[in-house]
Amino acid sequence: MENTKLVKKVKFTDYLSILFQWKRIIIINLFLIVVFTTIFSFTIPVKYRAVSTVMVSDEGNNVSSFGGMLSNFGSLLGGGLLGGTDATIDKLFSYVESRTVMQKVVEKFDLVEYYEVSEYKRDKTLRALREDAIFDITENGLIEITMIHKSPQLSADIANYFVFLLDSLNNFYIKDYATKFREFVEKRYYKNLRDISKAEEDLENFQSKFGIFAVPEQFEVAFQTIAKLEGELAIKELELNFIAETKGKNDPNYTILKNQVSLFQKKVNDLVSGKITTDVSLVYLKLKDIPKIQKEYFKIYRELEVQTKLLEFTLPIYEQSLMEEQKNIPKLKVIDKAIPPQLKHSPKKASIILGVFFMFLFLHIILVFRLNSILIVKNRDEYNQIEAYEEKIYNIIKKSYRIK
Repeated sequence: MENTKLVKKVKFTDYLSILFQWKRIIIINLFLIVVFTTIFSFTIPVKYRAVSTVMVSDEGNNVSSFGGMLSNFGSLLGGGLLGGTDATIDKLFSYVESRTVMQKVVEKFDLVEYYEVSEYKRDKTLRALREDAIFDITENGLIEITMIHKSPQLSADIANYFVFLLDSLNNFYIKDYATKFREFVEKRYYKNLRDISKAEEDLENFQSKFGIFAVPEQFEVAFQTIAKLEGELAIKELELNFIAETKGKNDPNYTILKNQVSLFQKKVNDLVSGKITTDVSLVYLKLKDIPKIQKEYFKIYRELEVQTKLLEFTLPIYEQSLMEEQKNIPKLKVIDKAIPPQLKHSPKKASIILGVFFMFLFLHIILVFRLNSILIVKNRDEYNQIEAYEEKIYNIIKKSYRIK
């Protein structure tokens, strides 16, 4: 006859029975933990949260003002001045999170004493401030500047001071960039005036000397074509110089423009040398094949055309740059100024107490099931040293909590 071993099926009530058996340790420990946690939560300093909301304004935007008249130059300006909304907000965040702004806030509100920093005062204070100062963007594209502090009034004052510093620093950089742009355009504009004056004088002297006021139509068309290309080349060179002076030669736009200038220069040289042929009736001649007088006329005429084209380009930019430099329109508009909050931000006592309660409840459930498993181990003939140590703990707990 074969022996059959029946395995008892474990039911849910078996688990409940184990918990009920060890209920004293669970109830007593959790009660003490909740009491201590409640007392501790009342010792945590109360902090308040003040929020200031600002909007990036499009008024006074240098790029948008220039953009209407500049087709080629506008994209270049967009990289320097605060143009697009995303680029603007990124720059503003870099300003407000900078060490310069943070240090001004620390000094004004004596935050070294507030954070009770005794050593490495600068670095530790800045680190603590960056944890309490929060800068974020809303779904509507507004910037929120939040400050958490023990004092309701100071939390609002610091948030508003961040807005003040951010606006001041932003206006300074816009003004500085506008001034640099004006100085660059002004220098190029006055040079353009001198060059065009000289070209007009040279043309007048040429006409007086030789009595020539026109050249054959074929030469004139060729001169105009080459002069037009050289005018476009001069504009590209102007853009290249602007990038080099304001952003440096490592800027990606500099490399792109440099390649464009090289291509324009090659095309002009090919036209002048007669290397390029087209499908139109115009025949490009080599300059060396043109008579000396006509060649001299071509040189003067071409210079006058180039400078005239440049003047058409630089004059409106120069006038606009003068107006932009004088503008004083705030780019940041305060939607909600921070006010002293009435409700505390932290600590959230209920959340702390409930969180600790459920965490220790989970740990006690694991503990009682482990203690219950020691009963099974005791029924074995042999068990290891760890199990022996657990048995001692089991006996101590059972005796202390009077568990049967």
